[in-house]
Amino acid sequence: MNLNSPILIVEDSDEDYEVTSWALRQAGVKRPIVRAARSSDALRILFPQPLEPVGSDRTPCLVLLDLNLPGNDGRYLLGEIRQAAQPPAIPIVILSTSNNPRDIEICYKLGAAGFINKPMSLDLYAEKMRLMVQYWFNTVTLLDDRL
Repeated sequence: MNLNSPILIVEDSDEDYEVTSWALRQAGVKRPIVRAARSSDALRILFPQPLEPVGSDRTPCLVLLDLNLPGNDGRYLLGEIRQAAQPPAIPIVILSTSNNPRDIEICYKLGAAGFINKPMSLDLYAEKMRLMVQYWFNTVTLLDDRL
């Protein structure tokens, strides 16, 4: 696994992005973190067009996706990514304040690799991110972006 492969956080809230980035760093993540605040920004990062500048020239190794985005929401984005002609082989984990069983079901049906409910407690959120990092970076094998 290339340690320079970034984690893409798709999050419109500055505060939630900062907390998630902080929690990832607390969990020991040293790789770059890239942000997309809208679905359209995430699509440009995941499906760069020739000669189009993007936020990162490397394919993310993991996407952390908020459901509540302005314009096209996270459900739309998840569907667009998974239904693309050549979808990237990247796990997409939902980070949401929703614990609605319907939201969870829809996300898994659309191809989410996981669904994490954002707790209100900063300590609990940091612990959930630590466990998520442990799983995705120390337990399973992610696709090497050089392939």
